[in-house]
Amino acid sequence: MININPAQRMRDFDDISDELDFLWSNYFKTRRPVLMTLEKGWKPLTDVYETDQEIVIVMDIAGISPQDVKVQLDGSVLTLRGIRREYSSGVKRHYHKMEIDFGLFERRIELPAPVDHERISTRYSQGFLEIRLPKREVKGPGKIIIEVK
Repeated sequence: MININPAQRMRDFDDISDELDFLWSNYFKTRRPVLMTLEKGWKPLTDVYETDQEIVIVMDIAGISPQDVKVQLDGSVLTLRGIRREYSSGVKRHYHKMEIDFGLFERRIELPAPVDHERISTRYSQGFLEIRLPKREVKGPGKIIIEVK
């Protein structure tokens, strides 16, 4: 029997989920597939990259107020949750195309290295949330909440 640790299982599940989202959005031309569960919500496009000094996460969350985003670090897993509220002009709409996602979102990102939780910084500009996580040699505390500025 092969033992896979829980963190690896979560990464594998996220990878499969990302691949299915890609399949639905690029081959079936819909961003709201029938199989998508209500609990899942939508997934903002996210880049994660690493330099020698830090891990950087950039998330496309245009139209979302920083107060509607919660960022939490629990061990080596960074969780970003929030909501994009649908705007309303008060006029009945007949859509010809509907691609902008609204509602709840959640992304969990397994960090590739331990980070210094006291020096984490965020910046929200022009619809992009950037989180900079300086690396550290030893693991930090368990769970912390990070303020989005």
